[in-house]
Amino acid sequence: MRKIELVLWFRCNCRCLCCVVDERVAGQSMSTAAAVRHLAVSRKAGARDVDFGGGEPTLREDLPALAQAAAKLGYRKIGVKTNGLRLCYPEFVARLMRAGVNQFTFPIRGHVPEVHDRLARTPGAFEMMEMAVKHAVDFGAEAEAEVLLTTETVPHLRELVGHFTAIGLRRFRMYFYSLFASDQAMPELLPSLTSAGRAIVAAVAASRRDKASIYTTHVPYCFLRPYPGIYSSSARAGLDIITPGGSFPNAQSPFEAGRKTARCAGCAKYALCAGVRPEYLERFSDREIRPL
Repeated sequence: MRKIELVLWFRCNCRCLCCVVDERVAGQSMSTAAAVRHLAVSRKAGARDVDFGGGEPTLREDLPALAQAAAKLGYRKIGVKTNGLRLCYPEFVARLMRAGVNQFTFPIRGHVPEVHDRLARTPGAFEMMEMAVKHAVDFGAEAEAEVLLTTETVPHLRELVGHFTAIGLRRFRMYFYSLFASDQAMPELLPSLTSAGRAIVAAVAASRRDKASIYTTHVPYCFLRPYPGIYSSSARAGLDIITPGGSFPNAQSPFEAGRKTARCAGCAKYALCAGVRPEYLERFSDREIRPL
């Protein structure tokens, strides 16, 4: 374990279509004392970095205090995974950074406001997230984007990366739309691995002059030629997720756990690859897989 993500609760001011939170967990919440205990135990076990997540962690009034506790324990990177709505207020960004936060991760659901807001099911979400990115960059924090790969964003990936690179983002994680998380809603949003891989490769080539870093844990090596090195399985991150209801390695979550098929046999990257999400194989089969 090198990093933990503390899922403080599941309350949120967005209602994203691709979010797994439902009435079964919506009321669960981690107390301040429990969060501090997890921080201390995990730091002693070797964790160097922490992300505060949710739900939406910026709705927690104790978030600055928790960031201070993480800083006192010696965490190197103290991050907040946020939709950015509260961070459109610069004074709140400054307050979190004074408390010890030095990294923010923002979800990007679409390349334009209409798409992002529709998937977030929150009018104005794109504009507020964009403002939050600018504030974080201006104040000197590390800022990262988690870009949702759908049939609507994939054709515009170069445009999306270019737009956010221009306002200061330099790191982009590409992750796949999940039928599991959306409870099988809108399966037409799930893109093919082939189309996603081609779009990511094109975005990498276009963004190199801007020194942007693009990586993915969901599109395997064989779809990323000539840049297979931008794939890394989630198991290599050494990330544990700690929620109000329990803890687990991120690699075992339904969002990350993959499956290899007979077509993967003999691949030069077999041991390093997590495979393909089972839900993807059920919808599209494994016919696209071409081992390295």
